[in-house]
Amino acid sequence: MHYKELLFVGLLLTSMQSFSQSVENRTNKKIEIGTELQLYPVGFMPMITSNIFIKEDWALRFRIGGNFADRQDFSGYNDDEVAKGFGGSVGVVKYFSPWGKGKPFVGLTLDIWNMWTKWQDGLQTANPTSGTTYNVVMQPWANVGYQYPISSKWNVAASVGFGREINVITRGEKVGEGWMGIATFSVNYAIK
Repeated sequence: MHYKELLFVGLLLTSMQSFSQSVENRTNKKIEIGTELQLYPVGFMPMITSNIFIKEDWALRFRIGGNFADRQDFSGYNDDEVAKGFGGSVGVVKYFSPWGKGKPFVGLTLDIWNMWTKWQDGLQTANPTSGTTYNVVMQPWANVGYQYPISSKWNVAASVGFGREINVITRGEKVGEGWMGIATFSVNYAIK
């Protein structure tokens, strides 16, 4: 069992909750919690999100979730790669004046992922190789989207963006990284 990883996730969640409560105690600004599904060409990321508004049109964004990828032979390093892991992110979102019923927005986010990649190489040879690589992946990305209110408390949002996966720590053989497109769909609830 990965006790260090579970401890990291627990500390991250506790820190996010403590920060959220301290911000809530100091201000009457809006706070949202929600879920999000992020799709990219070789995988998906289900997330739990929190938006803490520091101004009416600016929010700090915190996320935690999983990352699941099936790169097949797209990585450039191996014939087949299947990866999974967990991580979190911090970001900032700028909302603009209403356009129609909803609001357009732009965001900048930095994700950090703990990933385990099972890879195979030389599949068409007499001596194929395989193994598992552990990575810490840093993923800066930017997006643009539209948030639509369902009620005074609920909203949905969709966005598109781009980012880069950068393997900052690698234990094992090299595995895929590089530029990627991202589509995001989220549902948020305003708790304050």
